[in-house]
Amino acid sequence: MTQSRHPNRTLNRRQLFEAATSVGAFMALSSLPLGTNAAAKTTLASKDVASRAKAVTDSIGEAVQRALRRTSDKTELGQASGALHVLSNLNLGLAMNMYNADPLNPTVFNYMNTHVKQGGDNADAFYSGFAVDARYEYRLYGNLGTASYSSFTTVEHADNTPWGGGMGAALYNHELQVSDNGDFELTISARPRQGNWLKITDRDFRITIRQFFADWENEVPMRVTVERIGASEPAPYRSAEQIMQALEHSARWTDLTVDFWQDAMDMFRKYPNEFRSWRELTGDGVNATPGGDPENCFWQVPHGKALILRVRPPECRYWNLEFNNPWWETMDYRFFLSGTNAHHAVLEDDGELIAVIAHSDPGLPNWLETCGHTEGMMGRRWMFADKNPRYTTELVDHEALFRHLPSQVKKITPDERKRQRDGRLQGLYRRFQTL
Repeated sequence: MTQSRHPNRTLNRRQLFEAATSVGAFMALSSLPLGTNAAAKTTLASKDVASRAKAVTDSIGEAVQRALRRTSDKTELGQASGALHVLSNLNLGLAMNMYNADPLNPTVFNYMNTHVKQGGDNADAFYSGFAVDARYEYRLYGNLGTASYSSFTTVEHADNTPWGGGMGAALYNHELQVSDNGDFELTISARPRQGNWLKITDRDFRITIRQFFADWENEVPMRVTVERIGASEPAPYRSAEQIMQALEHSARWTDLTVDFWQDAMDMFRKYPNEFRSWRELTGDGVNATPGGDPENCFWQVPHGKALILRVRPPECRYWNLEFNNPWWETMDYRFFLSGTNAHHAVLEDDGELIAVIAHSDPGLPNWLETCGHTEGMMGRRWMFADKNPRYTTELVDHEALFRHLPSQVKKITPDERKRQRDGRLQGLYRRFQTL
């Protein structure tokens, strides 16, 4: 097990995923003099900007190097993917620390997508959120869409970690009052309000919205706008100092994410090809997705081998199996099969799911593509389930795969595989508009 540079930090998956910066950090930024709309003012000398910018880029470079040292995947593909992972996540750090950190002027922004990923992102998902402050009230309005699962959760800040705290209040799509055509309005405030209401407290600084799509081609994404109630002044210009502090916060955030996710993966590396829950390994339930307690697995499949996964999915509002590379990112699900779910999965006649991790197409419908990797992470979610079954796994020789499967196991033809891929790609255009 590798050693973290932050041994006293408590692992908490949601703290990083939902709360990339603390209220304290934002207030430190917002207390700086804002530029006026007539002319942005700055007291920074250009040489100060240059030296601080160099420190930012040096920090990011060191984060890349430490990531390559810490990972257990020392292959060329694994190392190159690690460098790409760290640099891609600068986008997320900037989104959370600069572009969308102002609770006075909130905007709904996308956390992750087909090219910005981390922490067991879900290929079925659209993650978004916006900044809040309990001194103000907010109105979120639009159309709920038809995703199989949607949730609205508050995120608490915590000064003992760089990413904030756990979840406070939560609302789910099946609990909302919605018009016949799907329109809705949600008030976010400290004091109770009539209709759809999500409570925030002085501990909260962000709202996270999750949408999980089972039928990618036909389920309709949410369309929403947020406004601070009573806002009248336009957003101010950013000052040079605010920009530099946001860049520094983003660099530190990017740096710390490396250790956080590697620390988390170290827990699961102890149990290769076995599923374990966060609650089981950490003793708390904070890491559970609202409405479900996920399980994860560190998979290892050498070339020439295949890993068989079997389970009978429970009755629930939504379930999935998500497949990730050594950096806990989904594979490029625009083109490759990076999971399955309650809609896409082909079950056996007795209701069993048989999925296979393999380096080449096994001719089975529920194939998980390694994309050249030999290790990584995967996870499963049962949302509002009546049971909590666990996957069984079996590592076999690829050439002997069918000797370990039922004789009547369902198969897929090359034409059906092409339609499977094409349908998912069209569904992604529906969800993200651009890829």
